[in-house]
Amino acid sequence: MMATIDQAKQVIANTYGRFPIVFESGSGVTLKDDSGKTYLDFVAGIAVNALGYGDEGYAEALKEQALKMCHVSNLYWNAQNIALSEKLTKWSGLSKAFYCNSGAEANEAALKFARLYGEDTRYEIITMANSFHGRTMGALTMTGQTKYQKHFSPLIEGVKYVPYNDSEALKEAVGDQTVAIMVEVIQGEGGIVTIAPAFVETIKSLCKTHDLLLIVDEVQTGIARTGHYFGYQAFGLEPDIVSVAKGVAGGFPMGVSLVSERVASKLSPSCHASTFGGSALGSAAANYVLNKIDDENMLAHVNEMGDVLKAKLEELKGKYSIIKELKGMGLIQGILIDDALPTSEIIGKAIEEGLLLVGAGHQVIRFVPPLIVKAEDIEAMGQILDKVLASLTV
Repeated sequence: MMATIDQAKQVIANTYGRFPIVFESGSGVTLKDDSGKTYLDFVAGIAVNALGYGDEGYAEALKEQALKMCHVSNLYWNAQNIALSEKLTKWSGLSKAFYCNSGAEANEAALKFARLYGEDTRYEIITMANSFHGRTMGALTMTGQTKYQKHFSPLIEGVKYVPYNDSEALKEAVGDQTVAIMVEVIQGEGGIVTIAPAFVETIKSLCKTHDLLLIVDEVQTGIARTGHYFGYQAFGLEPDIVSVAKGVAGGFPMGVSLVSERVASKLSPSCHASTFGGSALGSAAANYVLNKIDDENMLAHVNEMGDVLKAKLEELKGKYSIIKELKGMGLIQGILIDDALPTSEIIGKAIEEGLLLVGAGHQVIRFVPPLIVKAEDIEAMGQILDKVLASLTV
């Protein structure tokens, strides 16, 4: 393993703080490294691997499409992408889909589409402090966390930040040049922070009164992760632009910007593009994922497993005072840990015990397992985490 990692360090850019593990294969909700050790995976590629690992139908769908064609230019149509667009617009209630390769790219598209809607007179976007929207320059600017923006100034103009769930601050930020409000219904990288009902009502009122677009970043919360097709559906929001990625194609790179008719009416050939966006191969992967979610009633499963996960975390909270708060919903949940115990120690010890966890914001541990997770997997996770916390809090 170490020889492989030493080799990797010679040829792969140092942009990630990686654990010393080389994974080779997976099955269901477990992964196996190159030494044969197995790990229970509650990271899922950070909410990407919706169907876990080794799904034979998924592999067959990719193989079948690859034998036909992987990609043609967007100068033409492909049937897989048309079918996918029909499904996504039906799920979301929005009008049209634009395809790219990642969540950051989907948010870049959202930024451009909002400015198109503003017709050069309104261009400001209000986004939230502690938000995360990606690492490309537009998405980075819309991300309300200075730690990600350090060394990359000057950022683009026309973005304002307000505290999340602060209705008065949001009202004060709206001006004559404001064209859109951008929000996550659950701030994933920001610490699994959920939107407040009063803030929802303020957003709806401001958008209606000032003809503002509502952009909802569903990169992490979309595609059944919350127990709804999209997280905003749990909170009564009606967005004009929804950015989607992560779980949509089950691990195949894909980003999507879904738009309402009033945004779609502003789009025209050459206003935006993505060479690989909506490829036949990626669309086949996404069609398989979305069809399986519907065919196997996975929304109900996610809600059920979300309740099981919450109950297990509540049990641990009752046992360990170091856990201060439970956060999230469905299969995007978190625990807030007292500052006395760094979450990195918990995550590191959990890895030693064969459990993969990931942090989210300050002192929060995030739980985003594959959507196929079962009650016995959650019980096994709880037993390992119990052992870890016991060893670190004696």
